[in-house]
Amino acid sequence: MLIKGASLLQNGSLLKDQDILIEDNRISKIGQNLRDEEVMDAHGKLAIPGLVNGHTHLAMTLLRGYADDMELMSWLKQKIWPLESLLKPQDIRCGVKLGCLELIRFGVTCYNDMYYFMDDTARATREMGLRAVLSGVVFDMRPELLKEVEPFLQRWKDDPLIRPAVGPHAIYTCSEETLLQAGDLARRHEVMMHIHLSETRQEVEDCMMTNGSTPVEYLESMGLLGPGTGAAHCVWLSPRDIRILGERKVNVFHNPVSNLKLASGVAPVVRLLEAGANVCLGTDGASSNNNLSIFEEMKVAAVLQKNYTGQPTALPAPQAWQMATENAYRAFGLNMGLREGALADLVLIDLHRPWFKPETNMISHLVYSMAGGVDTTIVNGRVLMRDGIIPGEEKIMLGAEECFRDLISR
Repeated sequence: MLIKGASLLQNGSLLKDQDILIEDNRISKIGQNLRDEEVMDAHGKLAIPGLVNGHTHLAMTLLRGYADDMELMSWLKQKIWPLESLLKPQDIRCGVKLGCLELIRFGVTCYNDMYYFMDDTARATREMGLRAVLSGVVFDMRPELLKEVEPFLQRWKDDPLIRPAVGPHAIYTCSEETLLQAGDLARRHEVMMHIHLSETRQEVEDCMMTNGSTPVEYLESMGLLGPGTGAAHCVWLSPRDIRILGERKVNVFHNPVSNLKLASGVAPVVRLLEAGANVCLGTDGASSNNNLSIFEEMKVAAVLQKNYTGQPTALPAPQAWQMATENAYRAFGLNMGLREGALADLVLIDLHRPWFKPETNMISHLVYSMAGGVDTTIVNGRVLMRDGIIPGEEKIMLGAEECFRDLISR
């Protein structure tokens, strides 16, 4: 397939009239006057590499709007966990497919997830054509989940779109023994260990009371922090915590909108980056955000750090863009980007929109003023959305509505 006449990003400016040749699932050549039998006209459109949602719970898209404006632990204990106990595999498939529609429309080609029924999540994601890193979640309150993780890792280890991982939920839901077992599984299978970490002040205070250390220090004492660790949130951090996360090259998944909505706090992103941590962006679940837009996360992350640090130069647009792209590719070991030999995960954006004019600095426009325009989404060489049309979208949305009504009636 040949994408003909696209504009590409070059130091914030547009390099126009470029052709992108896709062969199998790779970008084989970028240049001008290329030829192929199948041609997609991209004149007036910007080609960008696929964005990555570094932390979400995609099936929870089914719970969007179900419980809002609550404190995190009350939200979990009173609303989310009771409803989750009623979930069936069909609910997961409906929620995941609904979430995939939204990701495709926001130009996200890969997402990182932790939830229940991961085999159903994997099958639904693969059917939708997206790429995903999926963690089998582990809780002490459901000890059978730990036994299910290793078979899940073995079943999906060679899939071209799905990368399995291990997901101990958090230090407050997993004992030391469970955390160590999860870490051992991740090391033996050479996969990511994905965990919620230092999300709230209460989590840190409880850990100090119980263990005499911060959550970061607690995981460090067990040898569970490193380049293979994905730590979501990392809001309440001491200077020593930041230093540890940087020295261990931990992947930090920053979820600014969810953190603000739940009043969990503001992560010290600038200091984490300066310390050497690999900071990426996530939305968290749609039930606490309430959308799955990484464009929105880029803007909020950037303007939030300016306010948090008191420095308008903090987290400039190119750095926010990097968190949604290159940092995430590094975190998940993805050969992505608009270059020859990279995976054919890319997005076309219609530039004929007022928020892209005048054409001054396109990275700035994508981070600060993007309000729509994703036209085409391609993953692994397969076109998932073209000219704003996703085949089967209406059926998926109707099915999700029916699923939710059935769930809350149980």
